Amino acid sequence: MNFSQIKCFLAAAECLSFTRASERLFISQPVLSRQIAAMEDELDIELFIREKKSVRLTKAGETMEEGLSQLAKSYHSIVERATALHLGYSGSLSIGMIEGQQLCPPYSDVLTRFRDKHPEVKVNLLSFSMSEMREALSNDDIDAAFAADFNFEGEPDIETIRVSTARIMLVIPKTHPKAKLKDLHLADFRDDTFLALSENETPFIGAPSEPGGALTDGFHPHTLKAPTIGALALWLEAGFGIFPLNENHSLRNNPHLMFIELPELGTLTEVVAWKKENKNPLRQIFVDLFDEIGQ
Repeated sequence: MNFSQIKCFLAAAECLSFTRASERLFISQPVLSRQIAAMEDELDIELFIREKKSVRLTKAGETMEEGLSQLAKSYHSIVERATALHLGYSGSLSIGMIEGQQLCPPYSDVLTRFRDKHPEVKVNLLSFSMSEMREALSNDDIDAAFAADFNFEGEPDIETIRVSTARIMLVIPKTHPKAKLKDLHLADFRDDTFLALSENETPFIGAPSEPGGALTDGFHPHTLKAPTIGALALWLEAGFGIFPLNENHSLRNNPHLMFIELPELGTLTEVVAWKKENKNPLRQIFVDLFDEIGQ
């Protein structure tokens, strides 16, 4: 069994379609089918139940998918570390960011200082949805994360330090009827569609009128829930609704949108987060720099 076979199997297991899996891997369907068939022959295990228009995993296939997914992650991590050493780096540090967020001070200041002090270290900046970031920290796919503190509420294995605050601002189209008005409040937008995030993405950002939201009693606007923060940003651009965002979001640069301050929205706390059991010594060196620039 080789890694090409494993890649084909995992793609097919996720897509549950040999056609879609072959398209994802940029190979022909017959090639993918032969790779999986050869893997089944070598293992003497039936991994898929093949039907006319679909495939599904056998119980043995489900077990193989679970184990080989972990193996693939370990493989990529090993290759990354080996590549870093081959290129002359003495180690690597992987940092996650919420997709759509801009790299602003003090995060950018610390990254610059770290690179100046440790030019031999390879620094990887990776983008995630909120739920993916928590999973990436838990699985040691990243060493640290830049995000708002609420992303890590209820995560006892995650430590954080506060680094700054950012305003929460309502994002609306520049063509919105209230775009040029002053002294606005959230209730002025009661007739708009408010975007929200699904519970799978985060339990801490729901519809504004839900418990813990910023709207007044009796204010129940129409809401539309997006599966991820990345999808929500696209929906904002497409004009599907309005939503409060961190002032440092990249949509601030969109010429068709505007960020407006409302007294009900306040600020959020930005943090650096890491898994308590993270073993990368570079992570502690990196985190300590936040204390240095704060002095």
